[in-house]
Formats: sequence, structure tokens, C-alpha cells
Amino acid sequence: MSEQELNNQEHADPANNEETVQSAPAEQVSETPEHISQPEANAEIAIEQPAETSTEESPKSVVIEQEPSAAEKRKEEREKRKKLEEEMLTTLEKIFNEGGTIEAVIVERIKGGLRLDYNGMRLFMPASHFGLKKTPLEQELNDAVGKTVTVHISEIQKEDSGRATIVASRKKLLSETYFAGIKEGDIVEGTVSSLTTFGMFVDVNGVEGMVHVSRMASFHVADPSTLFKKGDHVKATISSIDKDKFRIGLSTKDFVASPWDNIETTYPTGAVVKGKVKRFTEFGTYIELQPGIEGLLRNGDLAWGKRGVNASDLMKEGQVIDIAVLNSSAEKKRVGLSLKHLSPNPWKTIADTFPPGTSANVTVKQVHEKGYLVDVNAEFDGFIPKGRVKPVPGKSSFSVGDKVDATVIDSNGETESLILAPVYSEEEMASLPQRPSRGPREMRDRDEHTGPLPDAPSITLLDMLSEEQRSGLTNN
Repeated sequence: MSEQELNNQEHADPANNEETVQSAPAEQVSETPEHISQPEANAEIAIEQPAETSTEESPKSVVIEQEPSAAEKRKEEREKRKKLEEEMLTTLEKIFNEGGTIEAVIVERIKGGLRLDYNGMRLFMPASHFGLKKTPLEQELNDAVGKTVTVHISEIQKEDSGRATIVASRKKLLSETYFAGIKEGDIVEGTVSSLTTFGMFVDVNGVEGMVHVSRMASFHVADPSTLFKKGDHVKATISSIDKDKFRIGLSTKDFVASPWDNIETTYPTGAVVKGKVKRFTEFGTYIELQPGIEGLLRNGDLAWGKRGVNASDLMKEGQVIDIAVLNSSAEKKRVGLSLKHLSPNPWKTIADTFPPGTSANVTVKQVHEKGYLVDVNAEFDGFIPKGRVKPVPGKSSFSVGDKVDATVIDSNGETESLILAPVYSEEEMASLPQRPSRGPREMRDRDEHTGPLPDAPSITLLDMLSEEQRSGLTNN
């Protein structure tokens, strides 16, 4: 190709030129005509190469950052957390062994207690170790979330898997602080948490205090529930301290008013009041008049003219009865009661009811060394002295339950005595052996005593006195 042809081709339409180049067979493009010298051929190739470069862009490249997969990230996070936990566990074990404390944040209320956080390490605090109370209120636990507290490490539980549970507690710290600030004799305030038969328990700022029934009041308390109830706010004096069991002994004696102070005004002599039968004894029956006040109903005050009456035959424990007040004393803390004073005194008219010579069919109730206690009627018992019993066959002695025809030989309202003698027929009297006549003095000594009933196991000296005489002795 001549130089002129080359120039014409260079100035031709680029599109056509490109088409010409593309459509040309590969053999033709690369083939060099024979009539063109080698330098000319090289010049043609040099001219065509820039044309090809101008139509094609050189390849580009970017930097590709290879990010780890989600699984790899999780694994990496676990390993990081495990390493941190191991480090923290080592730190907490050292604190635990040394008995030290840490500052932790309460992050959540969970079942059984609270979850705490210490530098990313989870701790568990049982509800019973949150404070001094065994069972804190739910509101107290909820309100604690978000607060920073000082705790002891009370336990570290390691599992086979390598995980560990750290148990924290505030109880020891709080109790040490509390017990360091109290002493016996201090006056404290608290709330009654429970009642028992032997006393009551009082919550004093989370510490359990026990008030024994003997320390509740200055008077006898049979049932703590008569003075206090659950939830009552009380004042008490610290009587003992037990740091090991986190308990204190308390006494409420100084803060419970004694009902005995006004007993003479509340229960004056002669007043008829209601009382509950509490318990029977050999000498009488205790009647509860009000919480803390019990009066004594002696056996001799059960009935006017009856001896050996059993209170349990007239009333039952727990029964509420009407009772008369004989006397009351604030100094002696005593109230005397009477059942017989609810009815008129029949001894005042005994001389009219049973004058000497009155016949009666009596029943033997008791046999004593000096005679027989007999049942005369519903109001009176009488006494047959053994000196009045004749050695008549079948009537020389009597047993309990025997029916005896008798006659009254003396009735005395002042001494409250009714003396009787068995009745013998003329034939029975005639059969008796005759005894030598005695002088007047001997006859007087033989006369039966018509005074009070003789002493016997169920008859006391007090029983043989009149009401007026007994009152005089009691007042003195």
C-alpha cells in the first residue's frame, strides 16, 4: 500500500474504517503483501495498534474485604465472654476466700430472688438474703431493681460444663451492722408477725424478736391472743441477744397497762359480773373476768348449805357464767368470787326451816372419823356425830348411800351448822345395855357439841365459819 492510500484510509469514516477492520478476515489482517517491504509493514502495524487501544478500556479491580460469617462471630463472642468470665470468676473466688465484699447492681427481679451484675458477671441473690427479713415484701424486691448494693459472696457453685453460679448475700452485712448498734435494755419498736401458745414473734427492722408469754405483761397471760394480734405495732425492751441465730429476746411488760391498777373500781364487792370458766383445781375454780384478770371461786362459795360440792358438776370449762364479787385487791392482785351469793342466804332462816325436833330422811354422803355428812335436801347438808349413833343392830354404823331417819337436834345460822341424830324406836332403845349412872360432870362431858361440823378431809375450818367471820379474816 502506498503512502497516499494510507492517508486516504486514515481520513476515511471511522465507523467504516472500524467495520472494515472488524469484517476483514484474520488472515488478511495479519498477512503482509509481498510487494510491501518489511519496514513498511511494521509501519502499518504501528499505525493500526493505537486504533484498537482507543476503542477498548483496560480492566479495573477493587479490594474485597472478607468479613467473618455470623457463626464465626458468635463463636468469637462466646470465646471472649468465656475468657472474661474466667477472669472474673478468679477475681470473685479470691474475694470469696478472703471474705471481702463487692459493689453490684441489681438488674432484675427473678424467681426466687434477684439477678445482680458485677462487671458483666451475673450473680444471684436469694430473696431471703436481700435483707434481714426472712421473707421480704414483693414491693421491696421490685423497688431494689437498678440500685447498687454491697454484698458478700456467700457461695460459688461450679458445674461440670465449666459454668459457675455466684450467690450473693446482704444478710450478714446488715445483721453485723444491726447487732453492733443494739444492747440489752434498749427500747425498740416492731410489728407482731405471729402468735403462738407460748408467746409471740415481733419483726424489729427485719430482725425476729420473741416475746415469751411470761414477759408479755406484769400479770398472768394465759392466751397471748387476748392481748395482741398479728400486725399490731408494739414497743418492747430487749431482754436478750442471740447474734448467731439473728434473734433477740423481748419484753413488753413495761408497755402493757395492768388491769389490776383499777381492779377495786372495776370489780367492787357485791358486783355481779360475767366470767369464763378457765380451769378446776382441788381448792376452787379460776374464772376469767377479762384478759389478764382471773378470779378464784373457792369450793366453799359454790353453795350455801352444801358440803363437798364439785364445781365440775355445776359448770364446764369455757362456759360463761354469772358470778358475784366477794372482794378485790390491787395490791394482792386478787379477786374473790362467789356463786352462792347470787341467791339469798338460807342459813338466816335455818331456825325456822329446821327447828330442833324436825324429822328428816337423810342420805349418807361421806363417812368421817367423827361422824357422817348427810344430804338433808337440795339446800342443806347436815352432820350426824358418831356419839349419837347407838349400838343397835343394823343401825350401829352407816355407809355412803344409806338412808337414815333422823331428827334435828341443833340448827345454827351463825355457825352455819345443822346437827342431826338417828331416830330409834322405844324397843331399840330398851334393848340397849344399861350403863352405870354417871355424875353430872360426866353427863355434861357426854353431851354432844352443837357447834360447827367437825374437821374432815372435805370440810375446812374456813367452811365452818360464817360469812361474816370469813369476811373479817380476809379483810384482816
